[in-house]
Amino acid sequence: IRLESVAGAYWRGDESRDMLQRIYGTAWETPEQLEAYEFMKEEAARRDHRKIGQDLGLFSIQESTGGGLVYWHPKGAMCRHIIETFWKDLHLARGYE
Repeated sequence: IRLESVAGAYWRGDESRDMLQRIYGTAWETPEQLEAYEFMKEEAARRDHRKIGQDLGLFSIQESTGGGLVYWHPKGAMCRHIIETFWKDLHLARGYE
């Protein structure tokens, strides 16, 4: 068994109600399965596009304006434009309207 994280939450999302504790965890039949899962999670974190894009200077994400809002930098905006153009051209060539 591996504890992943804990978090608090109000009952039915109502702040006037009691706070509950959420516990996130996983259970595995063998230690090898747990080890494989942990390796997969480490690899996923290492390959996270949000981190890589910021490290390469393609974009930035500012939590104060919304966690999913991307501010494109010049190199990133050009990469996005090239990829979107390719995608649109491919779809039009294959009959999508």
